[in-house]
Amino acid sequence: MDERQGQIKDRAGLEDSRINEEFRDFLLKWGPRVLIVVALVALAFSGRRFINQKATERKDEAFVQLALATSTPTTSPDTLLSLADRYGDVAAVAHVARLAAAEAYLEAVRTGVVIGAQPGPMGDYPAEELISEDLRDSYLAQAHRIYTQVSTSNAAPIHRIQALLGLAAVAESKGDLASARDAYTRAAELDRTRGFGLLARVAQERIDTLDMLAEPVVLHLAQDLPRPPQPGGQPEVEVDPFDFGGFGFDFTMPTEPEAPLDPDTPVQDPGR
Repeated sequence: MDERQGQIKDRAGLEDSRINEEFRDFLLKWGPRVLIVVALVALAFSGRRFINQKATERKDEAFVQLALATSTPTTSPDTLLSLADRYGDVAAVAHVARLAAAEAYLEAVRTGVVIGAQPGPMGDYPAEELISEDLRDSYLAQAHRIYTQVSTSNAAPIHRIQALLGLAAVAESKGDLASARDAYTRAAELDRTRGFGLLARVAQERIDTLDMLAEPVVLHLAQDLPRPPQPGGQPEVEVDPFDFGGFGFDFTMPTEPEAPLDPDTPVQDPGR
């Protein structure tokens, strides 16, 4: 019995030794490769985490820069366009920056002063800061180019609608009512297909009033305006500023009244 138990222990020891040898051979053969794979997986995970962190930081930086650039009306359109090029891969930053730049050009045309002009103490602008016809055409061309770029891009529908409305405003400024009508129509159709509807109503209202812009507004001078007829066909009467409606106010200085004559007092002949 003891001999049999001894044989069993010997066989168990040999089995354990064989397993240890196989495990050692496995580690010698595959251990370095397994470690390399584990290291690569850990490196890839760390790299992905690092990239995601940098992307988040870049997105935050882009929105901060956009907020700073659009928080003041004196920001140059060149600054906004440079911001759009720098963060073109960050969400909607590029599209919003370009729309703000185009709006700056269009606002300068509306106000009639160059971009960045500062009013004087009395609120007026010097002559050198008023835009010329050539500069006005240049501003409109820049706005048209930017709005076209956004309207034909992969921007969100709301940004493309805003770009189309901007194109319509540029066309109105040029007097091209046909192009303005086309841009308003495209904006309304895009707005309706996206299920919004509010901007479509605004665009339709602008379309309905375009015909009114075809007739130029004539401003007459005050001296050219007809005078209203007098009641009863009476000719115009010069108005005395001190008449106060004909109440007969007398503004002469009062004098002392003359004393009555005494009948007993002789009257001297002035001829003597």
